[in-house]
Amino acid sequence: MKKIATLCLAAALCLAPAYAASGFSDVPEGRWYSDEIAAMSAAGYIDGYEDGTFRPEGEVSVPEFVTITARCLGLPTGAQDGRWAGVQLEYALENGWLDAREQAEGAVSRQLAAKILVCALGLAPDGEAPFTDAGDILAPYAGYVAAAWGAELMEGFEDGSFRPEKALSRAEAAVLISRAVRSCGPERLTAAPDGTPFGGSVELAGYDNPNFRLMLSAGRATVVLDKAELWTDYADPESPDPAEAAEGRRRQEVLEAMGREREIPAPAVVSEVYELPCTSWFPGSDANALIRTEDGAWYFVELSGRNNGCVPELTELTALRGLEISSLRWCTTTREEDGVLVCGRDYLVASLPGGGEFVAYGY
Repeated sequence: MKKIATLCLAAALCLAPAYAASGFSDVPEGRWYSDEIAAMSAAGYIDGYEDGTFRPEGEVSVPEFVTITARCLGLPTGAQDGRWAGVQLEYALENGWLDAREQAEGAVSRQLAAKILVCALGLAPDGEAPFTDAGDILAPYAGYVAAAWGAELMEGFEDGSFRPEKALSRAEAAVLISRAVRSCGPERLTAAPDGTPFGGSVELAGYDNPNFRLMLSAGRATVVLDKAELWTDYADPESPDPAEAAEGRRRQEVLEAMGREREIPAPAVVSEVYELPCTSWFPGSDANALIRTEDGAWYFVELSGRNNGCVPELTELTALRGLEISSLRWCTTTREEDGVLVCGRDYLVASLPGGGEFVAYGY
């Protein structure tokens, strides 16, 4: 079995508690799983359903659990040999996470989840776990369950049992994988959560976006958008086309608003500010920032007036709350193919003082 604990700290996002809403209609704040789901979803490691739900009590299949684990470890994922998760399942098989029998599409049990996580982190499968139903744990899994318990990855229930055959829920999966990745070693990320390689990277310390001026004074963050650099050549207010002319006039109004200094409505005293590069799919026109408040919270700030009339909009980055960050960079999956620019997503990647990087936000 290959030891991959040195692969990355890709999902160290789960080191910190999260306090913002998850974005899923059935994951209210304050539940034992809410923080992990919110942080992992914001970073792109887990997904919900088309109806806006996460279904935390739903069961997790073996391919799904392997996929989430692989994403968090920065491993390649994708379809292969007619299976939607063929790439990661093949990796899991080759590296001892699973045997051929365990690759079935059924729900992953708690004892199999222990094996997958222990193998993924390169931990030794030995020891004894003090569960009242330890005798019900199948012999091939006993060492893995003990190791998972010893590493504080998995716990038992209030009655002291482990319930090894119980199917793992989606909420449990998010929490368990969050705990597991705390043990990973340092690595510089080179790809997004979906495995797409980063095509560019900008260190945020000292970065200056020419599209706006971000200022910090006495705990207040203010911004002035440079209307000369934003929203040019998109709509002509003098166009004979009524629709284009109307859009041009609207944009002129927004441009006039952009030139005024505006305070970013932070919920607490601001201690740090960072300017972000333009998004890869709208180069030269976006104005976004990152701020940190004295209570340890971090916020992504959308400053551009395209959709919000230049009113700064804040999104808390739950993955960063309370963490000490050594550096931050803005990465993009935009790339060129046959001379054509293929726009991807942008990601905020954070580094920890002890080493290791993780995706804190996907935009």
